[in-house]
Amino acid sequence: MKRENINKENRKPKKGIHKIKGYFQERTNPPNFILSVFVTTLKMFVVLFILLGFAGFGALLGIAKGYLDATPALDLERIENQSETSFIYDRYGNLITPYYGLENRVWASLDEIPKMLQDAVIAVEDVRFYSHRGIDFKRLVGAIINNLRNESIQGASTITQQLIKNTLLTPERSYKRKIQEAYLAIQLEQKYTKQQILEAYLNTSYFGSGNYGVKTAAQDYFGKELKDLTLRECAVLAGILRNPYYYDPRKNLYDPNRKPEITYNRTNLVLRLMYENGFITKEQYEEAKLDPNKTPEEQGFKVIEKSNRDSLYPMPHFVEYVILDVRDRLMEHFGWTGDEGRQKAMKLIQEGGLRIYTTVDPEIQKIAEEAVYNYKNLPPLANSKDRVYTDPQGHEIPQPQAAAIVIDHTTGEIRAIVGGRTPPQGRFWTNRVTQALAVGSAIKPLSVYGPFIEAGYPGGIILEDVPVPIKGLEGEWNGRGYPRNYDGRFKGLVDVRTAIKNSINVAAARIVQERVGPDYSAEKLLELGITSPLYVKEKIVTDLALGQDGINMVEMAAAYAAIANRGIYQTPVSFTKVLDRDGNEILNKDNIQVKRAVFKESTAFILTDWMETVVNSGTGTRAKFSKPMHIAGKTGTLNNFMGVYFAGFTPYYTATVWIGHDDYKPLKDDAQGGRFAAPLWKAVMEPIHKDLENKPFYDKPPEGVVRVTVCGVSGKLPNGTLCENDASGRKLITEWFPVEAVPKEKCDVHQEVEICKYSNKLASPYCPREHVVKKSVIVLPKDSPLRQLSNEQLQKYLPGAFRDMTDFSALDYNNPEDRQYFCPLHTQEWYNSQQVREDLYKRAQDLINSVRSKISDPRYKDRLNDEARNALEKAIEALLKSLNQTPVEPPAEGEKPLTQLPLFDPKPIEQNMAYLIELSRTIFDSIDRQIQEENQIQEENANQNQQMPFPQNNFPSHNTDNNRNKRGPNNKKGAQD
Repeated sequence: MKRENINKENRKPKKGIHKIKGYFQERTNPPNFILSVFVTTLKMFVVLFILLGFAGFGALLGIAKGYLDATPALDLERIENQSETSFIYDRYGNLITPYYGLENRVWASLDEIPKMLQDAVIAVEDVRFYSHRGIDFKRLVGAIINNLRNESIQGASTITQQLIKNTLLTPERSYKRKIQEAYLAIQLEQKYTKQQILEAYLNTSYFGSGNYGVKTAAQDYFGKELKDLTLRECAVLAGILRNPYYYDPRKNLYDPNRKPEITYNRTNLVLRLMYENGFITKEQYEEAKLDPNKTPEEQGFKVIEKSNRDSLYPMPHFVEYVILDVRDRLMEHFGWTGDEGRQKAMKLIQEGGLRIYTTVDPEIQKIAEEAVYNYKNLPPLANSKDRVYTDPQGHEIPQPQAAAIVIDHTTGEIRAIVGGRTPPQGRFWTNRVTQALAVGSAIKPLSVYGPFIEAGYPGGIILEDVPVPIKGLEGEWNGRGYPRNYDGRFKGLVDVRTAIKNSINVAAARIVQERVGPDYSAEKLLELGITSPLYVKEKIVTDLALGQDGINMVEMAAAYAAIANRGIYQTPVSFTKVLDRDGNEILNKDNIQVKRAVFKESTAFILTDWMETVVNSGTGTRAKFSKPMHIAGKTGTLNNFMGVYFAGFTPYYTATVWIGHDDYKPLKDDAQGGRFAAPLWKAVMEPIHKDLENKPFYDKPPEGVVRVTVCGVSGKLPNGTLCENDASGRKLITEWFPVEAVPKEKCDVHQEVEICKYSNKLASPYCPREHVVKKSVIVLPKDSPLRQLSNEQLQKYLPGAFRDMTDFSALDYNNPEDRQYFCPLHTQEWYNSQQVREDLYKRAQDLINSVRSKISDPRYKDRLNDEARNALEKAIEALLKSLNQTPVEPPAEGEKPLTQLPLFDPKPIEQNMAYLIELSRTIFDSIDRQIQEENQIQEENANQNQQMPFPQNNFPSHNTDNNRNKRGPNNKKGAQD
């Protein structure tokens, strides 16, 4: 190749070459005699030496032939197929990180490599590269002489020989390797052009700090692409090749045990050789030189202090999940198995130059990371000593921990993964998203309620939440045969929407065991991608109903995504495609993603509607956003408070979150999924939806669902007005039904009876007829688990219910054992008191009429003074007031029935009557005496017409305060009704 020698006229000959030429200059003076004799004698020795040398040469030739015969074949594929760094991209095609094993190499074509970098390498490593045929004999001789004189500037190996050594031979230092290297170099020159050899050399050579090839070296040391390198930086890179460890610029500039001068001097040497060999001008040389007396900053020389190799890539949990996902998919693709297959796949990822296009959304990933890393509402641990967990590698990890995953359920593509609440400090630290974590009640939509809807509501939508052993599970839960609810209470009969809203464990266990069966429940889980053997193989009911054992968070998120995707399950994917180094597609999402219908769309619609209720008014209210957004989800509180969980979705994304201890230490006993995990889910998801509009999950109900009103006790169609007139206050329920699950039978558990409005129990013989209404009571079906309850329990969980019609028709108020079913307020004692009341009312009314008659009687009317008249009116008013007590009205519809009713108290009326009688007698007797005396006087003295004065201050005392104190606080007229 022709090169323009810019400074040829100024070039000085090299010292070594100049001295060798001096030994072979032509002679000009005749020889001296003595010298002639000496020369003749020397020639004789030379001849003898040559004769002996022939014998030795033959032996050396034999050894050399043996070395050549043992030379490996020229394997061009080993040169061409060098390990090459792979690259990982986000969903938009932007680079996230290079990924490599021991060798960080990105192949660059010769066109990409700057001419001045090529020249720098040639100048310092093989100045006659374009003129020799693999071996530079002139350089070899010069190197031998310079090595003898300890003045070595260049090694003896050409670039071609170094390429052979780097790719085909071992690095041993021996004559054997040198001979084989030279032999293969000659062959290689016959196969490859000089440009191909140089390109291969610049891409396979080691440049220190784990960098192979010029492209990665430029990026790692200078943070630049090749095209942006300066002349000085090219010289630095070229200078590294002789001894990558010793000439590593990062170590020389930043390691306190190294000196920058090492890099300065080496760089300046490369620049001088470039100048001397005509590659650069004097001005370029002077400008690019490094001054040992100045700092790097003073002369604009900067090497990145920390290698990319030493730093963790962005989005570490997602990137590492993708790497392992691609590894497993490559094994499937190539049929590799076991540990050997995993090693092959990882080697291909690290060294194959793959281009991996992931599904991660950088913005969503950032939001999720910030939410989890900064979350403060962590549940306290039961024991404060468990706040730090030391893993098997000795890392101290704060507890409790947290994790989150976000999936686009329309595609099955994972958008974000956060495997811990603190950023990982190294590669492949614990990623909790990939671990099996107990999910608690978050399993219920998948294994309980989804299968229940899909199966057509077997047994109806009313469930028994009572402390009665579940058939077939009598030995579970410490021999009780039924699980405990979180609040320790039972609600009797509940509809299915209430059961999922309040996360009622007993109802869920009954569905799995008695309604759909463990086999069907496990079958649906398997179809939803759940692989945990305890769920899908062992089919343990305590797991299927309550989620006590671990499930991979990715699997949980994908299963919930199937509900959000209208019942269609899609394998969760972390990448869309993988290309090899030549751009050929190896893997594609469309070829590996499994899609299947697990639930009918009608099932997904109903289940989503129920799960919206969980968030709107149930255990998951803390997951609601500040602004309106449709959200469906389910909380999970783990057994013995080992962790909390929330899984849910919006119309856009599905996410699951977990909080717990890495070593399964318990949280405090108030740790609930709704209290701690639901707010974390909100913290992750709300910012993601900041600019997304609120829209419903469904624009309209899908085909196959209808809204039906049923009895709230039997779950069957209402029987006239009996069901809505339920004596216990249970209402009709309007619910979504799959069309095939709509009840066809009418309710047969309600029977019409007379009920007292006051007590809401059967009317006793003494209940006032005006307050007795026709209502219906519950007669339990023969197969009802509630029949196993005691009478006290039955009335507690289902007030007014009867075990069967026989019990109901045989009830006798006079039987003390049956008295509990009848109104306890209106008794014979109450009735007797009412008889007394009626009699007293009549007598009081007669008294008032009598007094008022006398007041208006002309005999007394004109003789009553104002004081007497007022006293009588006040006494009448007091008596009327005691007769007109406010009645105790029966409770309004929906209010609690009365538990007590005051008996009639006659004392206030009797006291007021007695006072009125005494007062009227005193007044009217006085007037009568007055009239009698007047008549006597008239008889004695017809002319005398004297009126006697009315007696003063002789009325009986009417102590209203005292009388009032004698009245009971509940002594009101209505109490007798």
